[in-house]
Amino acid sequence: MKIGIIGRTNVGKSTLFKALTLEEVAVEDRPFTTIDPNRGVGYVNFDCPEKEFHTKCNPHNAPCVDGTRYIPLELIDVAGLIEGAGEGRGLGSKFLSEAMEADALIEVIDISGKTDGAGMKTEDYDPGRDISMVKEELKVWLKSIILRYRPKSGEDIVNNIYKGLTGLKMNRDTVKMGIKELDIKELNDATAEKLAEYMIEKDKPVIVACNKMDTTPDLDKKLADLRSRFKYTFVPCSAAAELTLKEAEKHGYIKYNEKSDFTVIKAGDSEQKKALDIIKRITQKFSGTGIAELVKEAVFMVKKYKVVFTVEDEKKLTDGNGRVLPDAYLVAPEHTPRDVAGLVHSDFVEKYKGAIDCRTGLKIKNDEPVKNGQVIKIIV
Repeated sequence: MKIGIIGRTNVGKSTLFKALTLEEVAVEDRPFTTIDPNRGVGYVNFDCPEKEFHTKCNPHNAPCVDGTRYIPLELIDVAGLIEGAGEGRGLGSKFLSEAMEADALIEVIDISGKTDGAGMKTEDYDPGRDISMVKEELKVWLKSIILRYRPKSGEDIVNNIYKGLTGLKMNRDTVKMGIKELDIKELNDATAEKLAEYMIEKDKPVIVACNKMDTTPDLDKKLADLRSRFKYTFVPCSAAAELTLKEAEKHGYIKYNEKSDFTVIKAGDSEQKKALDIIKRITQKFSGTGIAELVKEAVFMVKKYKVVFTVEDEKKLTDGNGRVLPDAYLVAPEHTPRDVAGLVHSDFVEKYKGAIDCRTGLKIKNDEPVKNGQVIKIIV
């Protein structure tokens, strides 16, 4: 799975990206820090089934810390969006095509209202303006592509549009259902715009990261206002606090697993102690930084992805090297055991003979979508 991090310039996108990946990226308090996209690997956490099976896992592709598995996913932090991007202004099409590589989009806003539309410091700015702008730019850009593939007489409207969108990870069924549900008989400016909005909602859902929650005194009021105006999911968070904790953990100062408050292991200098004291007050007040919840919301609630564990021995729960519960994969909601087999090894799709549910010992129907948290043996 790939998540794109989007939004206006200077609202904390790159800080969030670095907090999720610990990649070395430019994180500065100025507009247009990111020009080329930052790419990296982040993680979504999920309870390991080791306790349930009374065993101890030996992870291969997904680390485990205190019973929590960290399932890898791709992240892309694209350049800050400006008005007119959908028509080619600024980085325009480059930004939007990079964003469309993703399966879901996390839009970062400054919920405190202290960053304006140009990425400059201000007071009382309405972040809803940014949400409206990003929504409009995505829609305008996709609409322009749809209109380029307007069918000629006798051509199939679904096939034509889908052909034009093949590089954007759009689903053909979404095009088909959109045309049917919106009752589109011909493509024009109005119908193409409706179809573009429908397709973004279905195939590129947006979740809003309400960044800088810790510097927003009227947070609840602002969240309620945004939720009344937009149909998106809003998650309050502090990317800077999360990054501070990840860096402190990286250097051995604290123990932190994103599910609870952190524990200090060794003392730093006075500035480091002061920073950690501030972060502790934030995490206690908000029950964390909100970053882990943000990713889980995007993966499991918005996109409805699932985690599946694969083994070779259904009794010992091991792979060929004797590792217990070695691998965990993120899969789309419609994925079947055969699809999971392809993630384990590309050759397994052709060799696939079936799959066994390790909890029940029963064979799984080949056309049945796998379940979240399922442990399966692929038979080849």
